[in-house]
This record gives sequence, structure tokens and C-alpha cells, in this order.
Amino acid sequence: MESTIWDQIYKDYQKGGTVWATLSRGLEPDFKAFIEKANFPKKKAFDIGYGTGHYLQYLKLKGFTIAGIDSSETAYEMATKVLGEEGLVLGDMYECKIPKNSFDLILSISVIHHGTKEQVKKALRRVFEALVDGGHIYITLPITDSSNKWKSHRNKREIAPGTFVLGSGPEKGLAHSYYTKEEVENLFSKYKSLKIDKDERGRWHITAQK
Repeated sequence: MESTIWDQIYKDYQKGGTVWATLSRGLEPDFKAFIEKANFPKKKAFDIGYGTGHYLQYLKLKGFTIAGIDSSETAYEMATKVLGEEGLVLGDMYECKIPKNSFDLILSISVIHHGTKEQVKKALRRVFEALVDGGHIYITLPITDSSNKWKSHRNKREIAPGTFVLGSGPEKGLAHSYYTKEEVENLFSKYKSLKIDKDERGRWHITAQK
């Protein structure tokens, strides 16, 4: 079901219609600044929810070996046209088995929260295992207080504690989990150098190192 919704989002994007907010923007400036500052000896990156592939394209130009997963067939087709098929997987991010101790960068921008908090927690456990020692993460999660500020998020129903399905907008039918700062701290408690910032759009930007 969710893959079908995502596919429609990307098809609308291709046609120039109503687009998902993140697709209408360029790369996050904070992400680019993070890449410039952090140390990546292996330069191997995995993107959870690569979408059109624009973040992986940027990383490839920076000398990274790239890989990732996305559930939308249309997104996969768009990304592979730009990046080639090697390393890109079409599948469910909550079922994906990322190779352990393989990457020194794992990112997920405006994607990994589209499930229940239990699903997100399990996925993040696999993220930790997939990182090499000293590997970095860059992940965004929506802030709990923002859920009633975003117009398309006001019409929603709770399906699990802290997880809601939207009833309108481009992401109608998709699950969204929202997080307090304390919850974020608990989710990433195994990491060192944990940094949690908030942006003007109501998201936590999380960077940390294994």
C-alpha cells in the first residue's frame, strides 16, 4: 500500500503536479556542511529512501561509493537513470538487511519516520550494525510539536502511540511518527558525538558517530 502511495507521489512529481515538500527543494545546506566537516575514510554511503537519487548523486561526486533502498518503482527508475543500478535496491526499508560493518555514512532525510515507532526503532538498530566503527549518520525526524502546524498533517488518525496516518495532502494514507527530543536522545543513545538540531520546518536533524 505505502509503496503505491510513494509511486504516485513520484509520478506526480514527474508530471510537474503537486509535489512532496522535500522533492521541491535542493539538498539540505546543513547536510552539505556536515559532509565537508566530517571524516569518511571508507567513503561508502547508504541512503534509506533515496528518492530521485539527488543526495547520492552529490555524494558520488564527492568520491563516495553509493548504495541505498527505496520502495517506489518510479523513484528507482528515476534514480538509476542518473546513477546506474549498482548499489540501488527497490524494496521495503523496514525489511532491508543492510550489510553489517559496511558503511561510514548512512543517511535518511525525511523518510525513515514513515512507519510505526517500533518499525523505526528496528530499522535504526540495523543502521547502527551496518556502520563501521567511527561511521556517521545523518537522519531527520519530525518534531512532535510540528504535527499540528503542517497543514497537510492536521487531518490524521493515530494508529500506534506517536504514529499517525494522514487523511489529506500528497502523503495521504502514509504513516508518520513524530518525536520529542527525549525520544531522539533515547533512540541514538548508543552513539557518540550526538548532535540534535531543529530546523525552521519542524524537523530534528540528527548527526552522530558510532
